[in-house]
Amino acid sequence: MKTINKFFILGIFSTLIDYIIYSIMIFFNINYILAVCSGYFIGFLFNFYFGRKHVFEEIKIKNPFYEFAAVFIISVIGVVLNILIVYVLKNFFDVNYYLGRVVAIGVVFFFNYFSRKGIVYG
Repeated sequence: MKTINKFFILGIFSTLIDYIIYSIMIFFNINYILAVCSGYFIGFLFNFYFGRKHVFEEIKIKNPFYEFAAVFIISVIGVVLNILIVYVLKNFFDVNYYLGRVVAIGVVFFFNYFSRKGIVYG
């Protein structure tokens, strides 16, 4: 199976974890930025672990600490993109937080895949 297909399947599970945590926090009126960050980080940990074990066969960065740091930095950029997309959709297009986050997740999926594939993994 192609790497992007495996990453997509892993992304579905990671996103479900992320979105469930995000949705629960939004339901309880927790600030959307905190909700995005919390859900994204827990989804990230799941995605990192299973991504390096089952998705990417070649690892360019041999030191596990640097590998984690590189993927973490890519994910931080992804979280910022998520927040910006949700903010723009909510404040300029009056899209609700739930739908805005779905759009953001779709955009950031491609950013994460191509960044990780190009920088960290072969």
